[in-house]
This record gives sequence, structure tokens and C-alpha cells, in this order.
Amino acid sequence: MSASKLRLIVVAGVIEVGETPSQALERELYEELAIRTVTGLWLADSVFDYGDKIVELKGYLSHWQQGDIQLNSHQQMAWVSLAQLGNYQFCAADYPIITALHDHIALKSHTEV
Repeated sequence: MSASKLRLIVVAGVIEVGETPSQALERELYEELAIRTVTGLWLADSVFDYGDKIVELKGYLSHWQQGDIQLNSHQQMAWVSLAQLGNYQFCAADYPIITALHDHIALKSHTEV
């Protein structure tokens, strides 16, 4: 997928007993956004201590298979290009995954030349 068609969705949830991280991501995307996905390439893990809690995130590329987005757990969404991500504020724990996504896209664009 080209950088101009990139879709970034930040979804939070927990990995339930017996689930793999991929299964948890697919379940959370369905619960929060009502879309069916297939989990792709792992990008990065991020651990951040907010003082009152430690958050561990796993970042993956995910492939949207079906469904129309319904905001079941979110108030708003926006489709933006990778270049526009700098215009948005994310939680501190999200930034290592966003950096890994930038790196992945840059590496992919250099190998496709």
C-alpha cells in the first residue's frame, strides 16, 4: 500500500487468555470499529510508564477485509496521510509504533525503486 493510501488506526485493548496478539487485534478492531481484518507484519512493541500505570502496546500492520467503520468506542476518526500524522497528538506510548511505521514505509519505498 502506498503511503498516500495508508490508514492508521490506534486501537487499545487487552489480550485475553488463550488469544494471540493477532487474534486480540482482530477482535478489538471488530468490537471497536465493526470491521474484519487480517493481521499482517509486526512493526514494534512499546512500553510506557505513565506513572499511575504501565502501558504495553503491540503495533502491527492490519489488512481491512470487510465492514464499514462504526465508532463503537471512539468519538471521532479521520483519514490522514502519513505526512499529516505530525498534525495530530497521540499518547506517548503510540510514538514508537508510529516511528516504526514511518521506518517501514521508508524502507519499503527504497526497496521498490
